[in-house]
Amino acid sequence: MSQNSESATANILAAVGRGIAAPARAILGGLATRKPDAGIAAALGAAFILGSILLVAFGPGAAAPGDLSALMEVGKVADRDYIADREVSYVDEAATELRIEAEQRLVLPVFFVDDKPASAALTRLGQFQDLLEGLVEKKLAGDTLFLNVQSQFPGLLRKDDVLALARSPFRKQAFAYGESILRGFLEEGIVALPASGLDRFNSDYSEIRGLRGGRPETREVPMGHLVSLRNLGSAIDEEAASRRLARPLALLTATVVRSFAVEDAFFDAEQSQKRIDAVRSKVESVVRSISKGERIVHKGAIIGKADVAKMAAARGAVARVEWGAALGSIWLAVTAMLLGLYLLGRGLSERGLRRSGAILLSASLFAFFLVALALARFAAPDPLELGFLLPTALVAMLSAILIGPRFAILLGMVLSLLVQAAAGLDARLFLFCLLSSTAATFSVRAARSRIDLVRAGFILAVLEGGSAVLAAAPGSHGLGPVLLAGLLGGANGLTCALLALAFLPLLEQALNAPTRFRLMELSDLNAPILKRLFNVAPGTYSHSVSVAHLAESACREIGADPLLARVGAYYHDIGKIEQPEYFIENQAGYNKHEEINPRLSATVIRSHVKIGAERARALGLPEAVVEIIAQHHGNQVIAWFYDQAKKAEGGADADDFTYPGQPPASREAAVVMLADAVEAASRTLKRPTMTRLEEFIREIIMDKVKHGQLDRCDLTFKDLDSIRTSFTRILAGHFHSRIEYPRMKEQPK
Repeated sequence: MSQNSESATANILAAVGRGIAAPARAILGGLATRKPDAGIAAALGAAFILGSILLVAFGPGAAAPGDLSALMEVGKVADRDYIADREVSYVDEAATELRIEAEQRLVLPVFFVDDKPASAALTRLGQFQDLLEGLVEKKLAGDTLFLNVQSQFPGLLRKDDVLALARSPFRKQAFAYGESILRGFLEEGIVALPASGLDRFNSDYSEIRGLRGGRPETREVPMGHLVSLRNLGSAIDEEAASRRLARPLALLTATVVRSFAVEDAFFDAEQSQKRIDAVRSKVESVVRSISKGERIVHKGAIIGKADVAKMAAARGAVARVEWGAALGSIWLAVTAMLLGLYLLGRGLSERGLRRSGAILLSASLFAFFLVALALARFAAPDPLELGFLLPTALVAMLSAILIGPRFAILLGMVLSLLVQAAAGLDARLFLFCLLSSTAATFSVRAARSRIDLVRAGFILAVLEGGSAVLAAAPGSHGLGPVLLAGLLGGANGLTCALLALAFLPLLEQALNAPTRFRLMELSDLNAPILKRLFNVAPGTYSHSVSVAHLAESACREIGADPLLARVGAYYHDIGKIEQPEYFIENQAGYNKHEEINPRLSATVIRSHVKIGAERARALGLPEAVVEIIAQHHGNQVIAWFYDQAKKAEGGADADDFTYPGQPPASREAAVVMLADAVEAASRTLKRPTMTRLEEFIREIIMDKVKHGQLDRCDLTFKDLDSIRTSFTRILAGHFHSRIEYPRMKEQPK
């Protein structure tokens, strides 16, 4: 391999390494905090080794070369057509330097705001106002008044300005407006523009750094909007006009601001230079590609510098593995793997991704990579045609349904990187795969039933067709290839949607996933277990339906999953089926707890949580629903029986009266807990007022906060306020008094 070709390969590897070094460090740092699973780690290691071997053997760097062409000299006439015998890449040094210069000119100059000059200026303004007000009260003559001012503030204001302020009836307003305008200018920064040094930076914008409210703040400000002592007058006039100040008051205000304005924003040459250096170091080299069969130079053409660079790159295609391309593909595969691990390890999915789901997803991604590699190598299609053959939309669509849309969007990036690793760098292929996965995610977001997936398939076909047209249009000759690409993209989308419809029920059962389709089926109140609850424990059934109404409404307010909360609420008390008569909502005037001691009563009450979770698992309910059942009482003490035991026994262990679950770990489980407590307690209220009802709900919620029952979920105080408002609105409608008709008044009591 020639020296120029080796240099180009080294530049490509350096650019790829710079591109993934920083994110790799961040991802590995996050993964280092997690306890590794030996089995999964071994499987990932084996997959990486196998994938690397396959990439070296069959990847973009393994293409067989053809005849080599000799280098040519600039200015000579080509004696024949020079055609590339394989696809190669090289670094365009001239274009890279132009990119560096352009990136450098995009760097914003940095100014920092120093609050000390501003504070001193505002203090001086206050002192001057106090002095002038005191002198005016003494009713001194004009010259004497000015001399007193000149003694304290020499050279600050002219005599005419001082006397105009002293004699004006708008003096106090002028000081008030002047202080307000000056404070605003100083907070934004009155810039001290340097005499030189700004010509190397962006000429349109600057970056202002300072403190606002004690917190660091960074702002991008157009250069034309910067306030300096040079343009202070016009800035004051604009501010006075915006406040609609009368002309006399505006003149006095301008005098005050001009007199006490100081520069407090200064050019930070060191930080600005560091930013230029950082930009230069991060600029990626411009990599050009030569396609297989591309005519580099036509016979009879005069050879230029660009032609020589292309031929130097083409001459590097020798009859062995192109390690530059092979290592680049391996790096892309590593990046995709690290990003995939990051997604799995950071909990970015809307629903928790369990170990079985993570293993299945990892296996699916590896299979996807193998399919892409095989198609790219042996079917040898055009890179964009490869995108039409890959089930990218299928993987994204199933991920969006089973895990969540946000996760699926990010997974699309992983899929796109895997395709690039298998087939080589191609912007059109990357764009189509990314748009395809995004379109698949978008098409199923509104699906509420399985028939909606059929409609989503047609939507996906249209979106993928448009994505294919978008990817194929640049560089296409004529309308025919573009339309063909659109048809192939649409066919890919429709096929992926139909396959998703076929695979989804299998995956739902295999992963026990709480998809919206399965949750809709579970929300049917005619389910056998719910009908049994209605027959055996009608009070509990009524309570569960009311809790579901409250929880669903509250989850909708805070952006949680209302359907999951509704289903969890329906099933949260199925453990009471075993002994319904021990729960007050099912009792009709006779309380069985009066016959047994408090410790036994607490044992019966506590058991319904464990029994309910076991029954739910036996029914095959999704684990997210089981968790709601197991966590809807958290680990709080059953206070009433605990107090009774302490009175009867002279003391008791709180652990014997504590629910066996854990505090809610999800927002939906927490909302069901709150709805359960509020609904149950609200049955004790008799014709409450809105104020009392609101305070009643607030006390219940804050009691859960006080006892640490909401520590494991990510509800904010804003969410709790929204939940309280939702509960209040619904319960207020429940307690609203009916109209008393005249005939009802006449009936005997």
